Amino acid sequence: MASVAELNLDPAASRLRLRTRAAGVLARLAHDLEITAKGMRAQAHLDGEAWTAEVFITVADLEVAGTLRGDRLDPGGLSTSDRREIERRLRVDALRSTGEVRIQASGKTRARAEGRVEIQGATATFSAALTTREDARGAVTVSGTCILSLKALKIAEIKGPLGAFKIRDEVEVLFDLTLRPNA
Repeated sequence: MASVAELNLDPAASRLRLRTRAAGVLARLAHDLEITAKGMRAQAHLDGEAWTAEVFITVADLEVAGTLRGDRLDPGGLSTSDRREIERRLRVDALRSTGEVRIQASGKTRARAEGRVEIQGATATFSAALTTREDARGAVTVSGTCILSLKALKIAEIKGPLGAFKIRDEVEVLFDLTLRPNA
């Protein structure tokens, strides 16, 4: 592995998914969702095993990938109009018309990340175990999962009609990010 390197995200080879789960009396009538981040950019600085990274997610490019049955994604689980309404509520209501979500992370080794997510001044911290692979050309792929708190990000509780269900505070974030050396 290179001792010092600057890397940029390859968006075509990267994936970031958010999974929300419903809770409450009528939660089984609500949808557990998977949301994908289509618009991302990131930079990373490697110094031996230590590293720092900054990721930006474009809120306008968040898309509902489908519903979840356990961990199985059903891309056809919602109508087009339901999908668009959920995306609108996500952007306008939950994320308060924020343009970008900022993530800063670092680690002393390539096996662990400590970081924070920022949305309009509100922050949530996270820890994640990482799986890291480097290819012969210096590209690094980082995979992992972490949990974020909606309350920590000051996102108002998301509820169904008459409070019959709500979205759980914990959002699962799954990522497979490929970073390539600067040209």
